Amino acid sequence: MNWPSALVKELAARRCIIFLGSGASAASMSLDGLLRPPTWSAYLDGLISIMNNNVDEPVIRDLIQKEKYLDAAEIIRSNISLANYTSYIREKLQLPRFQPSAIHEAVFKIDPKIVITTNYDDIYDNYCKLGTSSNGYNVCKHSETHLVSDLRSPYRSIVKAHGCISNPLETILSRSEYFEARHKYSNFYKVLDSLFITNTILFIGYSLNDPDIQLLLENSNISAIGSHPHYACMSDDMHPTIKTSLKKTYNIELIEFPAGNYKELSNGLTDLANEVESYRLTNPI
Repeated sequence: MNWPSALVKELAARRCIIFLGSGASAASMSLDGLLRPPTWSAYLDGLISIMNNNVDEPVIRDLIQKEKYLDAAEIIRSNISLANYTSYIREKLQLPRFQPSAIHEAVFKIDPKIVITTNYDDIYDNYCKLGTSSNGYNVCKHSETHLVSDLRSPYRSIVKAHGCISNPLETILSRSEYFEARHKYSNFYKVLDSLFITNTILFIGYSLNDPDIQLLLENSNISAIGSHPHYACMSDDMHPTIKTSLKKTYNIELIEFPAGNYKELSNGLTDLANEVESYRLTNPI
């Protein structure tokens, strides 16, 4: 993978926020070595089995197949009790005790000031709190009010934009939950808006299909068009027209790896971490 020198410098100066999507956790393994975190389709498919009724199952499965996950989630969540949902999310994301992936390790080595994630799991959170770093990280969920204080502190921040396994009832899954969260926790999302406007973002393990993040990117590009792009690690099978659209709409440059070769992505991020570390040693700030 070819890492732009401008990105390396931004990361070294901690002016770049790393955004972790579900792909960052997909390579993690459970403590017993038998399980990996579910993909979005597998996660939603499992929720079908605990719905109060299965009348809408054919519709939901069709939506999942078409990757219309928000629509599928909307129907699913309206047919599941809070108790069953809480039990399910803990069973799938907490009980297996997933261990950090090579991607998590590379991000930790890069040591950004801010990491934002829409993942519910706490794999990266727990990894950052190990050993000597235990007092160096603040974790803030979208439903909490201390994000500004965290960002002004000298400590690293992990921002959980869609909630966390620590409080399953406040995780964001469906379209209506996105809307409700933006209304109820508007100050949190105003801060996110400002972060997207004033910082470079590196997306890792993310497909850019999340409408919440699309809105943040659109707002930042419209509000303050700048010469510095955001970056996204993406597979190399995207149509050139879509690439052009992403650049024009979101000011994003793609850093590509061979489609389906996530080992290449992990190795590439390890190389990036080494480049950032080397740059900091030779260019102390």
